[in-house]
Amino acid sequence: MLPVIIAVTTYGLNEPLHVRLKLYLGKLLQGDLGMSYKYQRPVSDIISEKMKVTIMLVLISELAAIVAGTALGAIAARYEGKKLDMIISNASMMLYCMPVYWMGMLFILFFAVKLKWLPSSGMYSFGIVKYSKTVDLIRHLILPSLTLFLVNIPTYIKLARSTVVEIAQEDYIRTARAIGYSEKKVYRNHALRNALLPTVTVAGMSLSTVFSGALLTETVFSWPGMGRMIYDGVAMRDYPLIMGGFLVTTVLVVLGGLITDIIYVYLDPRVVNK
Repeated sequence: MLPVIIAVTTYGLNEPLHVRLKLYLGKLLQGDLGMSYKYQRPVSDIISEKMKVTIMLVLISELAAIVAGTALGAIAARYEGKKLDMIISNASMMLYCMPVYWMGMLFILFFAVKLKWLPSSGMYSFGIVKYSKTVDLIRHLILPSLTLFLVNIPTYIKLARSTVVEIAQEDYIRTARAIGYSEKKVYRNHALRNALLPTVTVAGMSLSTVFSGALLTETVFSWPGMGRMIYDGVAMRDYPLIMGGFLVTTVLVVLGGLITDIIYVYLDPRVVNK
């Protein structure tokens, strides 16, 4: 009974709701996100650790998906209606329809269980390891990163293709062709740059995902990142951990919008005059 009483007084659970809210907001203004019920550690320290792990996983796959998806979308738009366009569009649609957890389990079954090429879960191997720590980390990183890459790339392919196809009908594109520019230069220097604006919007809004983690992917592969942290917090009713995770995610959504606006000005200076 005594530990319960100590816990109640420590976390202020014996106070009315409005008093607890006032105490929480007061600590929040000082950068204190509270103490985790499970870990008995400051939530800010836990989030800092988990965020580094999530950045390692999600940022690589997100950047690769943006670059590869935009390039493939532009190629599909350049060959609109032809065989290459159909191959890229159909492949992206198939990937878009695949649930992330199903794709992750297929990779585990094929590459980890059947072929035994890669580890199935975790961040490091247990026991005797024949690889260095860095190589072991990279091997654990391949499957979840590949899963996130294949899940995210269809969005950027379809977005880039539709935007480039629309922009290719504009008058200034026809003028560039009339001047004598090659098709490669027209698409690269004129169509693709303006087509990046919608892509930048989607990428900026997904910044919160980069830091908050991919919940399903981290759960399937037991990757100890932000998404898995929030999931465990919900399962264990660790309210300070849950609120801290969602608060950081909310701030990053706003930050993503700000970064998007800044990049907009660089890509299209006319935005400032609108």
